[in-house]
Amino acid sequence: MGRSSLAVRFARLIQAFPLRVFGFLEWPIVRLFGRPTEPTQAIFLLAVPRSGSTVTYQAICHGLSVNYLSNIWHLLYQLPLIGGGVSARLSRSHSSDFQSQHGFVSGLDGPAEGLHFWQWWLDCGLIDSDCHTLAVKKREKRARYLGQVISVLSRNKGPFASAYLGHALVPDRLNDAFPGAALIRLRREPVSNALSLLKSLRAGESNWFSVVPRECEERDSASEHERVAAQVYWLNRRLDDAPSASEMLSVHYEKLCESPKREVEKIRDWCLKRGVSVQIRNALPDSFEYKLADLKNDPDAIKIHQALTELEQAHGKLELRQ
Repeated sequence: MGRSSLAVRFARLIQAFPLRVFGFLEWPIVRLFGRPTEPTQAIFLLAVPRSGSTVTYQAICHGLSVNYLSNIWHLLYQLPLIGGGVSARLSRSHSSDFQSQHGFVSGLDGPAEGLHFWQWWLDCGLIDSDCHTLAVKKREKRARYLGQVISVLSRNKGPFASAYLGHALVPDRLNDAFPGAALIRLRREPVSNALSLLKSLRAGESNWFSVVPRECEERDSASEHERVAAQVYWLNRRLDDAPSASEMLSVHYEKLCESPKREVEKIRDWCLKRGVSVQIRNALPDSFEYKLADLKNDPDAIKIHQALTELEQAHGKLELRQ
C-alpha cells in the first residue's frame, strides 16, 4: 500500500471530515484525568529529510514499549485521546518489517509521519510560513490539550513517540510545549544525506522535497545540487543553533544501521535518565544496510560536497563536519 493507493486516498477523505465536532466524547476524560507531568512522557525524533528518520522511528516503535503516532492515530488526529487509545490497542503486538516508501509505512499500525496531526496541534507545517498560521494563544491552548492527552495515555500505554520531520523547523517550540520530553537528534553524514535527498527530488515534480526552511525559499533558481546541499545545511543549522540543542541526545544514522540494538538501548537509557519511563520490547535486527557517498567517483556527490563546502565557508561549518 503506497501513498497513492485507494486506501490512503480514502483515509485522506476521512481526515478532511471535521471529526472535532465529536470532541465532547473525550473532553470530560481529558479535563478530569489529564494532569501533565514534568517530564512529559514523550519521545521526539528530530531529523532532516532522508537522514534515516523512518527506519530509526521504526526501530524505536519496534524495540521500545511506546505508544507511537500511528497511521490510525493520524487518521483520527482531531480526536487525539480516542485516536491514541485505538492506536494503542492495534499496535499492542506491532512488529516492524522495516520497509517504507519515502517515509510512508503501510498498515493501520504503521508509524506515521503526522503532517496533519502536527499542523493542527502545534501549528507546524513543512515550510516556515506554515508554522505561523495560528494565533499564539490558540496554538498554546491546543498544545496544552495534547499534553493532557499524553498524560492520560502514558499512564497505562507507555510514553508517546513521534518522528515528524517538520519539528526540525520549530525544535524550541516542541521543547517548550512538552517540557522534559526526550528529544532525540538524528544525524547523518551530510553529503550522503543530500545525495539521498537528490534522488527523491528527481523522482518528484517539485523544486524541493519535504521540509524547506526559509533560508532555501529564494533558491529555486539554484542547481539541484545546490538546493539539496542548502536544505541539508540549513536544517542542520536550525537544529544545531536551537537553544534546546543541549537537551537533545545525538544518534548517528550510520551507527544505528551498524547496531540497531546498541543505539536503541542508548535511546532507552537517555529516556530513563530524563525521567521518561520506557522499556525494551522486541529484539532488533543485527544491522541495516546503508550507503556512504562516493566522493571520488560519483559526480553528484562531488557537486554536493562542493556546494556544502561553499555554504560552510560563507556561514560556518556544520557540527557534523567539524
